[in-house]
Amino acid sequence: MKRDFNLMVAAALRNELGQSRRSIKTVMNWTGASERTAKNWLSGSCGPTGHHLVELAKHSDEVFDLFLVLSGRRPMITSMSLVRLRAHLAATIERLDRQIV
Repeated sequence: MKRDFNLMVAAALRNELGQSRRSIKTVMNWTGASERTAKNWLSGSCGPTGHHLVELAKHSDEVFDLFLVLSGRRPMITSMSLVRLRAHLAATIERLDRQIV
């Protein structure tokens, strides 16, 4: 189970950030973790715990959604997705309005 968790977190991070040097730096900035730790999380050889997991979930929608699924809170994903969609739509409408004027 722990190995599966590590791989799922790694997949979530890579899905959101990609597999570049920048993704390692981003994870380090989000969590305060070392470069080696960030690399281990992105490779799936280790997984975040405690406050590092909280920091990742705070910054990464993918990790947050994974956390909800693993904690049995799947229905919240739909409502959270709708909140993000609504915010995205509002920002898009605002950009369109600025272009029209």
